[in-house]
Amino acid sequence: MRTPLPPHAQMMQFILGTWISKPIYVAAELGIADMLVDGAKSIDELARTTGTHGPLLYRVMRALASVGIFSEAGDRSFELTPMAECLKDGALRSTALMFNADWHDKAWENLLYSVRTGEVAFEKAHGIPAFDWLEKNPRAAALYHEANAFKAASSHRAIIDAYDFSGINTLTDVGGGHGALMAEILGAYPVMKGVIAELRTVEKEAREFIRTKGLDARCEVIECDFFKEIPPGSDAYLMSNILHDWNDEACRSILGNCRRAMRPGFPLLAVEAVIPPGNEFSVAKLLDLEVLVMGGGRERTEAEFRDLFESSGFTISRVIPTHENVSVIEGIRA
Repeated sequence: MRTPLPPHAQMMQFILGTWISKPIYVAAELGIADMLVDGAKSIDELARTTGTHGPLLYRVMRALASVGIFSEAGDRSFELTPMAECLKDGALRSTALMFNADWHDKAWENLLYSVRTGEVAFEKAHGIPAFDWLEKNPRAAALYHEANAFKAASSHRAIIDAYDFSGINTLTDVGGGHGALMAEILGAYPVMKGVIAELRTVEKEAREFIRTKGLDARCEVIECDFFKEIPPGSDAYLMSNILHDWNDEACRSILGNCRRAMRPGFPLLAVEAVIPPGNEFSVAKLLDLEVLVMGGGRERTEAEFRDLFESSGFTISRVIPTHENVSVIEGIRA
């Protein structure tokens, strides 16, 4: 059994975290993991392919291999490890790139500013809200959406496994993005019809995605700004990882618009991380700081969700955990 590190050594690991995350970023940016899919390659070959300085690339790769990300052979060649597999395209590569991008770093550099003032770190760093900035920076936006799509995809099946959508004839996904979650739900419930309510900037991509899934006859895409109005008429409404992006006042506005679109007694399903009590580790407690930095949002405890829903005209009937880091919060319109 491994002896636990003393407190000062554990603290040093946390302090020096960027000594690992930034080399991960370099490997992700260069696409090293994808180059090793067919087997080990020498550092010289990797340097030629990536157009980098061989001796310095070797030092980066050696450091990563020392923590189990890639493996070095005696001839200065490197191969994939299970962790390095995660840095391939379609896995966590986009996540590694986004969380280490300079624009993201600049926002986090202003965390102390947020703590002192209550203002949004991203807006201090970039002058405008994050979603407005991303709209003006399409390459960063594409990376942001790709990273979030991968994270969300792992929870889609968990949501369907945890919640029984039987009896819902029409489901509206408010802020449903390109429709990946809706497509999964409609695939599992072949008689259900769906509505994706999204901003005009996302409509075209959502329609194309639904068409490629062969669901265009069962799923409609409607332009929607959830701060203004939400389309009425569905049996149930769904929001996945929406509320955590906003403060309580903004969430009450979104929930109020949902309530006006819904009939009494019908469910609103919010898929969100729920912060557990006490000192136990939870990704939600760290994600809480990410949404704080990016837009002034927050993750919430179950009690905070209950207060938020009740003040918006809903009663929480169930909070259903999944095997991922999210729960399905079922609110009934009063």
